[in-house]
Amino acid sequence: MESRFGHLAIEALFPRFCVSCKREGFLMCQTCLDYWTPVSPQASCAFCGERGSSWTCDTCRKDVYLDGLTPFVSYGNPLFRELLFSWKYHADSSVQEIFLRSLRRALPSFSFPVSFSCATYVPLHRSRERFRGFDQAFKVAQWAGELFDLPVETLAYRTQRTVAQARTKQEERHVGEMDHVFRLIDGIHVPEQILLCDDVFTSGSTMDAVARLLKQQGAKTVWGFVLAKGG
Repeated sequence: MESRFGHLAIEALFPRFCVSCKREGFLMCQTCLDYWTPVSPQASCAFCGERGSSWTCDTCRKDVYLDGLTPFVSYGNPLFRELLFSWKYHADSSVQEIFLRSLRRALPSFSFPVSFSCATYVPLHRSRERFRGFDQAFKVAQWAGELFDLPVETLAYRTQRTVAQARTKQEERHVGEMDHVFRLIDGIHVPEQILLCDDVFTSGSTMDAVARLLKQQGAKTVWGFVLAKGG
């Protein structure tokens, strides 16, 4: 009962408005949710942007481990950014249903070059997960498991709390700088074909560090799946 009254008090003090039409009461109203169909980015190399294929290009492949990337939407989409901010930093759980419904609607547009053994994710540091109350990458992996009928496995953990990539300037991010941050869970078996999930792909340094770790432990293909790709 107390939580219900607390929720009502928060709604009264900080009313929500639809990020699209600005109608009061919901972060995205039902009408806008029914019509929100964000356009996926064009197929391109996740690291250099060379268009034509979602595979990592031959040039970048010499320096990175992630085989390719499938994003749901461009990070430049203003509605997506508002929703993501409300989810990650204001803990608005209603965003999860908005994202999941939109992903289900977009399911026919997703295609992958291999059949995966499992979905896993780029883990948050434990302290940041405790502060936030959830791990958004784990949520994306759960959605991927539902969408693509895959088991979801936790394969790695983060040993250090690092500065959020969203708060680091693009020119200060470098692939390889996060390679020391992740460790494999003791005794875990690493499948050969892995779908690696996260919420946002920016420079790729974080996701590539996990891909590197998984490949060193026997993975053959590590493919990325994210809600949004920046750049």
